[in-house]
Amino acid sequence: MSLRTVTMLSGVVGGVCWLIRLGLDLAGTSDGALVDVLQWAGLVLLGIALAGIGARLVGREVWLRAIVAVAFPLLVWSVLEVLHPAGNPAVIDGVLGAVLLAICGRRLLQHREREKPRAHGAHSR
Repeated sequence: MSLRTVTMLSGVVGGVCWLIRLGLDLAGTSDGALVDVLQWAGLVLLGIALAGIGARLVGREVWLRAIVAVAFPLLVWSVLEVLHPAGNPAVIDGVLGAVLLAICGRRLLQHREREKPRAHGAHSR
């Protein structure tokens, strides 16, 4: 399994965790261990996804990829911390989870389509 696939899968699963947490919060069952587990699991998985996405934003220099892989999730986290006092934190986190679920899910499907072997030659349909 490639690093890109791990990154996209963690974005999909983390996004689903935060969307389930949002649903539980909107249903009024925001007290409990399940909500805390979904919050932290989604945070870790989305952090991994954001680090992978950040690392792919730059060229082949390993040192620059490492810096951006750390800085990009921190940037997103700082924006979330600015937005949390302005509204419901569960809704804001749910929106981020939905956005990353859509982005990572789309890229994961595109990656799988590219891996399909061709039936014949390079120019066959």
